[in-house]
Amino acid sequence: MSDDQAFDPHHPRLSDTCVGHEAAEQSLLEAFNGERLHHAWLITGARGIGKATLAYKFAKFMLVNGNVGNGGPSLFGDDLGPPTFDTLDVDPENDIIQRIKAGGHGDLLTVERSEDTKKKVIRKQIVIDDVRKAHSMFHSTASEGGWRVIVVDAADEMNRNAANALLKILEEPPEKAILLLVSHAPGKLLPTIRSRCRMLKLSPLEADAVRDVVMDRFPDMNSLDLAALSALSEGAPGKAIRLADMDGLTVYDRMLEVLASLPNLDIPALHKLAGEMSPAKALDKYELFMDLLANWLERLVRYGAASEAPFVVRDSENAIFGRLTSVCGVDRWLEVWEKMNNDRARAAAINMDKKQLLLELFSTMAERASGK
Repeated sequence: MSDDQAFDPHHPRLSDTCVGHEAAEQSLLEAFNGERLHHAWLITGARGIGKATLAYKFAKFMLVNGNVGNGGPSLFGDDLGPPTFDTLDVDPENDIIQRIKAGGHGDLLTVERSEDTKKKVIRKQIVIDDVRKAHSMFHSTASEGGWRVIVVDAADEMNRNAANALLKILEEPPEKAILLLVSHAPGKLLPTIRSRCRMLKLSPLEADAVRDVVMDRFPDMNSLDLAALSALSEGAPGKAIRLADMDGLTVYDRMLEVLASLPNLDIPALHKLAGEMSPAKALDKYELFMDLLANWLERLVRYGAASEAPFVVRDSENAIFGRLTSVCGVDRWLEVWEKMNNDRARAAAINMDKKQLLLELFSTMAERASGK
């Protein structure tokens, strides 16, 4: 477990609740109660939807209840068998839960991106040494004589060597051991990994559920911002919380100001905005901006194709959608969306100047908005 994980006050390991995924919880519970528990589960869904929170909830359940023995003989001499449970909920004050939250339970391991000790930064990928810790744990005696649980968060971040090392564990899993793989994009995983896991796909949460999660973290947030964050999150409360933490609504409103001015760009204002995104220390803000813009362009394309926006975050957006699609066909805006995604990937690969990328992108959008 990395130091940043151990001290993150909002890490999903610390959560006592998992909102909106009752069906998935029931699937896990039925598999446990029916003694059909697969040794590996691939928990999929959009980023921020609650996959890791569910994985840790089930890990806690297994470490608290998975080691409970058979019920023993009844008064009539029948073997009652192992107990069954109605819920994955566990007592948050349980000693086992407290040790899990403190990162001190020997039979729970998180495989995640670790620190590059030479560069003093978190790696961009899960490397083979991270997975070797799982191999070592599964081939040792359980610390508490029961189940061992490994959470891989996120499996998409494994490099090739790490993925092959995990595959070996999946091919020969030890008894009373379970792997919970969190995946934002399961299609990126090795087919041989996917085939050895039981898939559990999580659906986006309803808007009210997202608002409840955000309100729990930000109780003083006004209703308009709550509604905006809920819309932008697309059913993923973790995404809404990330936006709130990074002042994402301010970034979004500044982006809308530029989009509303098309095709007559305010060049000084655009240079200032792009300049704020370009420094290395502003990488998170740049990624946030690009995510928001990609989402907005996707909705613009869908508006042009269906003559209505799937949703709007601010009241002014329908007018912008209508104006831009009236002067330029949806196929041309689709080209802009594709260009942005391609240029973004190329910029990440070759460390291209992010300011120049943004200026070129908005220049292209201005041309389209002028009917060219």
